[in-house]
Amino acid sequence: MTVNVTDWSETPAGNTTVDGINIAEGCPAGNVNGAIRAVMAGVRTLRDDIPATGDFVTRTGGVFNGNPIFNGRGGYLHFNDPGLTAGRIFVQPSGAATPAMANGDILLEY
Repeated sequence: MTVNVTDWSETPAGNTTVDGINIAEGCPAGNVNGAIRAVMAGVRTLRDDIPATGDFVTRTGGVFNGNPIFNGRGGYLHFNDPGLTAGRIFVQPSGAATPAMANGDILLEY
């Protein structure tokens, strides 16, 4: 079996098994050892699946060391000039007040 963290609960009391090993209150002590070993194996598998190049970003954000690859809709800005750091895009009706912009921002009016 493999550890599947998507089966785990964000509520600690809801996590009573790891890889099919019972870790509920009162379980045999050996079960806790086995569960910890299963989690360690799962973390190692995850570590081996992460690219060594560092071309990834967490769900909460970060910095790419390469070009992202998209599946589906969406896009990203890439500035070849390191002085263009903001990268926000503003879309507004023509004649509206210009927003506070930084070097690298883009304003589109319709």
